[in-house]
Amino acid sequence: MSDAVEQRGLPPVDKVRLEKSMRGIYSALLILEAIVVLMVPATIRQFGVGLTGFRLGAIIAVVVGLVLLCGFIKKPWAYHAGWVLQAAVILMGFWVWAMFPLGIVFAAMWWYAGRLHTQLKARPDL
Repeated sequence: MSDAVEQRGLPPVDKVRLEKSMRGIYSALLILEAIVVLMVPATIRQFGVGLTGFRLGAIIAVVVGLVLLCGFIKKPWAYHAGWVLQAAVILMGFWVWAMFPLGIVFAAMWWYAGRLHTQLKARPDL
């Protein structure tokens, strides 16, 4: 496998730096998503859908989950927990239709980051 990697011109990867970098990418995505989700209550109120206590509580729970997951991103289950939160953001589209495409965009970025992580881990060590 290392011959195939070297033939394509792909350099070996420092696994320690890779893990630190990927944690930064995952955390940045989660924080950016939390900021976007924080704007949902204003949108719900503006369009008159109705900002009920349940909706506000669910939005706050998702935002807190996104921020807290940044602290647990080293854990092996954190990537899968991120998928649960991506689904929760997409489901907010039933309250504000704009969250459907936004949630899909964030889920696509989460998927791409995971794919990139997997591909880089498959490279040989330095």
